[in-house]
Amino acid sequence: MLKSLRKLTLAHNLIENIENLDQLVGLNELDLSFNKIERIENLDALVNLEVLTLFHNKIRKLENMDTLENLLVFSIGDNLIEDFKEMSYMRRFRKLRSVSFKGNPCCDDPMTYQFLKSALTRVTYLDYKLVTEDEREVGRAVFRGLLRKLDEADEKSEKERVAREEYEARVKFYALSFVEYLSGPELIESMFEKDPDGSLLLKVGGELIGFYEQYKEQYVETMAGLVEFAQNAYNVRQNEIKLFKDLVDNALDESVERSKEVVAEFEEKKKPLVGQMNEIISKFTKKQATIEQLEPNIIDTGESFNDIIYDLWKNLMTIEMRLYERCEESRVQFAVNMTEMITKLLEVSRNAFGAWREHEGMWSMRQFEALSKLLGNKVMLGDAPPELFEVMMDRDLMMNLVAQSLDNHMRFIDAREDLLMTRANAWRDDLVQGTNDNEIKRNRDRVLEIYYFIDNQREEWADMQMSMTETVDPETAALLGDDF
Repeated sequence: MLKSLRKLTLAHNLIENIENLDQLVGLNELDLSFNKIERIENLDALVNLEVLTLFHNKIRKLENMDTLENLLVFSIGDNLIEDFKEMSYMRRFRKLRSVSFKGNPCCDDPMTYQFLKSALTRVTYLDYKLVTEDEREVGRAVFRGLLRKLDEADEKSEKERVAREEYEARVKFYALSFVEYLSGPELIESMFEKDPDGSLLLKVGGELIGFYEQYKEQYVETMAGLVEFAQNAYNVRQNEIKLFKDLVDNALDESVERSKEVVAEFEEKKKPLVGQMNEIISKFTKKQATIEQLEPNIIDTGESFNDIIYDLWKNLMTIEMRLYERCEESRVQFAVNMTEMITKLLEVSRNAFGAWREHEGMWSMRQFEALSKLLGNKVMLGDAPPELFEVMMDRDLMMNLVAQSLDNHMRFIDAREDLLMTRANAWRDDLVQGTNDNEIKRNRDRVLEIYYFIDNQREEWADMQMSMTETVDPETAALLGDDF
């Protein structure tokens, strides 16, 4: 699938269903006009969509677009919408600025556009025409009561949206500490929702509900301690990561500065040698001396250059090796520190989940005792659902359901603890391995950089010597060999 696709036009086809677009998460514009689509659906994944065109289809209802929060332009004209109040659905899109609606059956009603202009307060252009404040005011006077109800519904939806975003942000924040959904009763409530046996037995009500509430309170109190510890541990880990990065960055800065000093020293030593070689070349080109007479000077100068280039290589490599060893010591200690922190977190989490299992065992025992009191008592069971009534008439069946519910809950608890441990260990392993991989790559790049620099210096020196061969016959140049 084309995950980087930004605009897709499928207009003028025979498409009947919107489908198979889930992977196009980067899509900004989608044109499905002039098709045979009857229902808006399967757009949930297209959260980046800004322009949606559904002109000339067979759509009767606006629905299934709640996730399109970035929608800016929407065309639903020439469809089969019969009730103009259907367009109130579009009030939820806070970024919506342009709507095309012309051509729907309800447009024959002269009140349609009065409603649209007053209800869609954020829309600037309706059917590509600018909506004026006077036009909105006319609609408000006509639909005052309806608009008040819509405003109240929007206010409620807005509060729910804000609450949902705050909750999701909190979950995301807790996820950094591996304890998302552990800070309140949501997880234990979810556990019962996923347990049909336990949910059925809860319908008995009475004192069982009281025991259930006590169980939730015990769970929340237990997990509150884990969440608090995990949050503090997260802050400690972040500080440790920052200290490690600062240490490595400082070491790198020191290494770079020392390398610059070494290169500067090399350049100072190189200058007189280059001067000497230029004098030799000048004497030769001016025919003040023959190549045989200059050969000793050429060889001496070349050996001196080789000496300083070797010293340069040795000094740069020494600096890099010391840096690598220094970073290696820091990485080893960093890995040890991270391991100790995660180990401590897992120890605290094991204690918390162990306490949760104890609470679960106590709940199961209380549940069995409460149900046993009602076993076979048709009067006390009152208006219990038929399936529950059947269970409460058979002791073995009731006991089996209690045991099955306990097993379901224990597996749920085990799975959540395994998730925490797996994610925490994987995070540590990825972090440590990532620092190792980054340092190895940095070291290799630095060594290659040193060799490239050394080779470049040698090539420059060789080019300087080779300039003499332009005026020397091939036999003489061959006699001088490697010096040229």
